[in-house]
Amino acid sequence: MIRIKDKANADKNLIAQIAESLGVSNRLACLLTERGVNSVEEARKFLKPNLLDLHDPYLFKGMKDAVERIKLARENGETVVIYGDYDADGISAVTVLYRSLKIFGIDAIPVIPERENGYGLSQEMISFVLEEYFPDLIITVDCGISAVKEVEELKDLGVDVIVTDHHEIPDQIPDCTVINCKLNDGYPFDGLCGAGVAYKLATALIGKKAEEFIDVVAVATIADSMPLIGENRIIVNEGLKKIQSGRAVKAIKAIATVSGLKEVNSSSIAYTIAPRVNAAGRMDDARLALQTFISDDNEEIETLAKVLNEYNVKRQAECDLLYRKAKAMLDGKSPDNRVIALYSAEWKAGLIGIVSARLVEEFSKPVILFSEKDGVLHGSARSVAGVNVFKALSAVKEYVEDYGGHSQAAGVTLKKENFSVFENALNNYLKENCTVTDFIQEIEVEEVINDNFSLSFAKELCLLEPFGVGNKKPLYAVECQRAFATPLKYGSNHVSFKHEYIELLMFNGMEKLTLLNSEIKKVVVFEPNVSVFNGRESLKGYVRTISCPPCYEDGVLYAVCLNQLNNLSNKGDYVSIDVATAQEMLDSAQKEIYGTLFIVNDIDNLKKFDKYDRFSKSVLTPDGKGNVNAMVYGTDGKIPDGYKKIVYLDKPLSVIQTDKQVYVNEETSGFSLDDISVKREVLGKVFIAVKNRPQGFISVSEIVADTKLSARQIAFSIAVFIELGLIITQNGRYKAVSGIKRELTDSSVYRSIKSIVG
Repeated sequence: MIRIKDKANADKNLIAQIAESLGVSNRLACLLTERGVNSVEEARKFLKPNLLDLHDPYLFKGMKDAVERIKLARENGETVVIYGDYDADGISAVTVLYRSLKIFGIDAIPVIPERENGYGLSQEMISFVLEEYFPDLIITVDCGISAVKEVEELKDLGVDVIVTDHHEIPDQIPDCTVINCKLNDGYPFDGLCGAGVAYKLATALIGKKAEEFIDVVAVATIADSMPLIGENRIIVNEGLKKIQSGRAVKAIKAIATVSGLKEVNSSSIAYTIAPRVNAAGRMDDARLALQTFISDDNEEIETLAKVLNEYNVKRQAECDLLYRKAKAMLDGKSPDNRVIALYSAEWKAGLIGIVSARLVEEFSKPVILFSEKDGVLHGSARSVAGVNVFKALSAVKEYVEDYGGHSQAAGVTLKKENFSVFENALNNYLKENCTVTDFIQEIEVEEVINDNFSLSFAKELCLLEPFGVGNKKPLYAVECQRAFATPLKYGSNHVSFKHEYIELLMFNGMEKLTLLNSEIKKVVVFEPNVSVFNGRESLKGYVRTISCPPCYEDGVLYAVCLNQLNNLSNKGDYVSIDVATAQEMLDSAQKEIYGTLFIVNDIDNLKKFDKYDRFSKSVLTPDGKGNVNAMVYGTDGKIPDGYKKIVYLDKPLSVIQTDKQVYVNEETSGFSLDDISVKREVLGKVFIAVKNRPQGFISVSEIVADTKLSARQIAFSIAVFIELGLIITQNGRYKAVSGIKRELTDSSVYRSIKSIVG
């Protein structure tokens, strides 16, 4: 669902001040204010991130105690263990603190569990650490905030613990020194990743020397999908500059080489470096990734980087297989469920999070996939933007052993025998606390372009880099009808087309080719991109999505009417309802969320109903994800998978044949005959107009303009003539065929409409 930003209440004075003071366009200044910039000075800091603007690490309430305890460990020659997590953030956090402690004078022992050991300070890993290293002090990074029992056990055994973490704060936290940006203890920024928190501790210990590892923290921040605002924007900006300049730590350099990294930005790091660091933990070899980062042997680092690259290739193949198996298991689940929850003993714990995210995108609902070990399920949850999965898990915590995470991603552990009751409780919570709008995935657009999109402005947008969560790359839109899109080259799945305002490219766009080249009015959302080839800059818009909002435009009216006429042979069964019953179904669909498709054939009829604006709307077919309740104007004659209830808000010419439950509001007509005539001279006028143009008509609007007839009359006439073979479509044009004689009554479409008109 596309939402155009409302800029009516923008602070025009502030925008003008920023533009004048910083020498940027008003459009860019407006984008800055939308990103929370409230002054010229804030705008300057946003456009020119500086390490000097990072907060004092001692603003953390626990920082002073942590530093004093670590100093004591150095003075006494104590054994210090750094305990992290197996993902890119955890590995990076261990790396930062391990190397910083070395500079500080402590040769710490880095420990990373494998996924099979479980997340955080598990009992199994505590036993291993105690038996193997006999530590005096354990410092956790990227974990530990919920390890209340484990910390107590360590303290009872004489081991001190410092917890550094960034995950959500549970009801009870460990009784030890805690540094967590979400504690609300006076630290001004709560969006740091685990490596970011470790970096703040490192800064408190060794000062500016910690900047040596800023690129590692930047990779972790991007990999963990942290918001690229505030301190994170500074960290990532500085880290990217370090990588771009060739001064990155050896591990990042080596991984960049084997991955073929060319352009260095937040997006390329997210798709090249981060997955390869994560791949080791996902393939149950997280310590290999850690060794890549803490090794000082160039040959070893290069060898390990190649292994990480191979792991990533294998990870991609195994993810595809897991995805297919998960989708096959969905056949046994109700499409009405508010959450997808599945488990298998065959699934690798390191892959389920990736596949969960993929299924969220496809089905527009929270997804939790579980791996199984010894009767215990270890799950990785992902969610749509409107549903806080951490809050949802908190509501059903009585059925789980452990959980933690963020609003959009979380981990959860439960006993296998509790799976069904957990799933039902989670479904019930989402049913009672969410409405259909929470599950609709919105795409926010800055503006609909009505002039040339300039190369200079596209270059200016680069000032907003680095882009990512919390600072998304601006999206724009153009309106178009027939796009005349073509494959990029023979056999390509990508398509390109030229709009009057910008040249556009749609990756994997072949499935949208028919829609692009139809006469239905479309909103095409794109991301402006500047590329350089042989020293020459060029601008292209990369298409993100296409939407067909209902409207009174000729092409839409024509398409809706033509599809009704083309489906006249459909004689589907249905249950008759009235306006009041249809309204009740609209109301209940607010809470049902999934499985109902509303169809309206005359857009004017929506005025009879309330609350229809809560649903995503499009022409002929839903343009949303999954089977979220939606509304379409007209129909292409097909019911998309996942919808079990079809509600016609007005009565069409014909009802689609389907095994779904179908309801038709017979109280309201969905096919107006007011502007359709079956008179021979009227249809003849359309045929003559087409015949008089040997080159043919490109659009219905041209025929409407030539004949002064309605789009629905044109649709009826064209449907009749195409059925009779008197008009054909060729290369996107309507052309008359000469030398053929037919009677109008030879057309079943003509006979059907004539029988209604009388």
